[in-house]
Amino acid sequence: MNVSPQVLLSMLDVHERVPDWMQRHGVDPASVIVEISESKPFDEIEAVIDAIQIYRQAGFRFALDDLGAGYAGLRVWSQLRPAFVKVDRHFVADCDQDPAKREFLRSIKGISNYLGCEVVAEGIEREQEAAVIRTLGIDHAQGFGLARPVESPPIDSTTVFQEQGGYGRGLGLTESLASLIQPTAIVAPDDTAESVLDRIQDWESLPDIPVVDDGRAVGSVNRVRLLDRFARRFTRELHGREPIVQFLDDLAPVLEVDTSIEEASRRLSARSPDVLPSCAVVVEQGVYRGVVPASALMRRLSEAQIRAARYSNPLTLLPGNVPIVERIQALLDRRSDFSVAYCDLNHFKPFNDVYGYAVGDEALQLIAEILAEHMAGEDDFIGHIGGDDFVVVSESERFEACVRRVAETFAERVKRLYRPEHLALGGILAVDRAGRETTFPLMRLAIGVVRPDPQQCQSHHDVATMASDAKHQAKLAEPDYVFFCRRRSPSAVVEVGDKPDEDDEFQLYKL
Repeated sequence: MNVSPQVLLSMLDVHERVPDWMQRHGVDPASVIVEISESKPFDEIEAVIDAIQIYRQAGFRFALDDLGAGYAGLRVWSQLRPAFVKVDRHFVADCDQDPAKREFLRSIKGISNYLGCEVVAEGIEREQEAAVIRTLGIDHAQGFGLARPVESPPIDSTTVFQEQGGYGRGLGLTESLASLIQPTAIVAPDDTAESVLDRIQDWESLPDIPVVDDGRAVGSVNRVRLLDRFARRFTRELHGREPIVQFLDDLAPVLEVDTSIEEASRRLSARSPDVLPSCAVVVEQGVYRGVVPASALMRRLSEAQIRAARYSNPLTLLPGNVPIVERIQALLDRRSDFSVAYCDLNHFKPFNDVYGYAVGDEALQLIAEILAEHMAGEDDFIGHIGGDDFVVVSESERFEACVRRVAETFAERVKRLYRPEHLALGGILAVDRAGRETTFPLMRLAIGVVRPDPQQCQSHHDVATMASDAKHQAKLAEPDYVFFCRRRSPSAVVEVGDKPDEDDEFQLYKL
């Protein structure tokens, strides 16, 4: 609900009546976020703070709109202490192309962590902008790029902003529910409510009781709510012989067995604002398989998040060496067809020496952003080994085309990190390892790609050897620095300088 500070102040005379109004219309104050818009300055900042505090005590939450535009600023933010702060779309538009905007967004996220509030990025209209917002860890997103305004908006976000690709993949966050399924007592749709009540004392450990009709899950009945309903006078006599299917409350979500733990946790917590379901009912193509207790789900999610924090690169938040190895080994064990791209920067050290580590880190974050833009599908896994070394593992058939786009995009965007004089020179003047002053060309992303044969590669070590060889070939493959190795075993790679025959097992692609 958008209001101005002046409206908020004018409501103080009637604020005691507001809870009654909310109750009369069946609206929970905790579900209302009051968005403070700043069409005028905060002339009475102290009075506004007092008004906000009064409504906070009634259960309302507050958001500060358009931070960085109009009169909204850090002073107002620090004094109002809203639950949400919305960053003006000026700083979101083209943030993938403007390092200054990315730095502003990164700083806002850091301040919000300290103040204990959540950040909303407004005005997302392009996939590239969404990728940057996701990389920076911004809490919420808003914009036409996600969905157009409609009367009944979709519950789930569009694929533009779902956590995909390297972010969280391979760290247990995408593990399916299959490993957590537990058997439990079930009831049939035509079982009477009275018969269920007679047996219900045996189900204290699982308040949500699955209702299954000939092997197919119909829904669930919550034990606590059922007991509460029949505790009223004469209810058992009036409704005890009715079929239990009439008492479905569908509190526990019904999920397919291949639903990820992360998605299941989100669906579970979103079911009801007042009661957390005790479990999720799990089906396989509609056929009942069992339940996953909420406690087991949350415990596994917490373990995965802790593990993700341990093995993620702190700069890009991408999975590190351990998850990369596990991902490759899992694909080998399943005898799956997949490709691996090993990415490395050419001329990164002299750039770091001249521009400093802060700008060098920005170059590494640029790689992560571009990889997330072009390789964020369900079949892709993005990892950051360390330094300027990145790895992408993919089962996608479009992988080679994506690799080309990554190389092209980096070659264009990296120019924004250089000063005009270096762009005019086509490189930077720096001292090489022999102590000689040398002109180093602009950085290029070298990408070596291999497609291992699971029958010939015994372990992830074989794949690492192949990928490393391909990367070295790519670093020499001027002018495009992209190398697709057609050998599918750890045998030696043909030197780039050799002219390949038509039937050779590798091909050097020109972008």
